[in-house]
Amino acid sequence: MSAMRKWWLPAVPAAIVLALAGCVPGAGGPTADPTGSSAAAGSPAPAAPTEVRIDKSYWFAGFKVTLGVARLVPSSFGDAKTVTIEGVFQNLSSEHPGTPTSHALLTVGDRTYAEPDHPLSDLREVPPQRSQPGVYAFAVDEHFALADAVLVVGTPANRQATIPFTGPDGLVALEPRPLSVTGKVLADKTGSIFMTVASAEVRADEPLLHGEAPTGKEFLQLKFSATNKTDAGFAWVFDRDLHLKLPDGTSIATADNCSRAQIYPAPHATADGGFACFLVPAPAGGEYLLSWHRYEKGALRVPVN
Repeated sequence: MSAMRKWWLPAVPAAIVLALAGCVPGAGGPTADPTGSSAAAGSPAPAAPTEVRIDKSYWFAGFKVTLGVARLVPSSFGDAKTVTIEGVFQNLSSEHPGTPTSHALLTVGDRTYAEPDHPLSDLREVPPQRSQPGVYAFAVDEHFALADAVLVVGTPANRQATIPFTGPDGLVALEPRPLSVTGKVLADKTGSIFMTVASAEVRADEPLLHGEAPTGKEFLQLKFSATNKTDAGFAWVFDRDLHLKLPDGTSIATADNCSRAQIYPAPHATADGGFACFLVPAPAGGEYLLSWHRYEKGALRVPVN
């Protein structure tokens, strides 16, 4: 017997060698996941936003309100959540302080959130012709989606502003519409006593007294002076003496608690500060006719586009 033994390995089939080589890390390119999913698919879904910048304005009851950031924050009463909405509240009245309306709510789809979180809200009185910051706050639930929310301001009996938190769809800002209207309104055929309209606009609110038009209506407002070229001492402009013919041919008088037409032009003088206000069907459109003492030959055309 030989002192040295020889060991022989059996031959390995080539197919098995190739299969083993394919299992060596780095031996080939990346292999596909048989499930067809990627590593990212196992990542958690992005969290819903807790802050949205609105950056929209609306006009309501003598205020211009510019909304800033809406945030989802802990509620002041328990483990629930509250939405706070920051805004700048500009009082448009020239004489009267005012407090922004508390008649507001949030909607998300068919859900309504109308319960205010009073400790987190801040709706202070604003002096006339001044602005200051404020906050709306509403209690919400687990179904609330900040990006889909809409703020509704006002009651159903009056014109309402609607402000979506994101996107332009559904925005009802109630922004006033200035009209390009100037000209004279004669009191009679002599033309010696007349009004001169300097500006006009259509709007849903009445700023001086913080009023709001009823649903389906808006105000057509005109500022004017009155001139008396006679020796007569009685040339007052009264609300009861002014009328507006609507596009359908009917006539209306000035609106109570809105119009303040009373001014007195002395003989051979002009008086400023006249303000006529009419409540018309919304949306206003077509040609209107402003008359004094119902003298239509001396009336002023008021087109509204």
